[in-house]
Amino acid sequence: MHVGTAGYVYQQVTGDSGAGAKLGDFKGHSVGIGPQIGFFFPAFEGYTGYLNIRGYWDIATENRPTAQFAMVTLSFAPAVPEKPTTPRGPRHSK
Repeated sequence: MHVGTAGYVYQQVTGDSGAGAKLGDFKGHSVGIGPQIGFFFPAFEGYTGYLNIRGYWDIATENRPTAQFAMVTLSFAPAVPEKPTTPRGPRHSK
């Protein structure tokens, strides 16, 4: 399990174009931050599951709507194989 903060920075690098772009470049930018929590759990045989929940609040925006949103991620991956038991140190025969 882990708990922490997540964030993003969005910077539009090229200006808007097309028939509706009559006011110039109108480049947007946004910065968001929020909490996140994630869990690893045993899934079906030979697989590990991961669930992540995070939310963002825009704290600085320019030429973009301000937003608050949440994301949920669920994934499955092959489980890490258990290490075989090995004796410690070199074996010496007598």
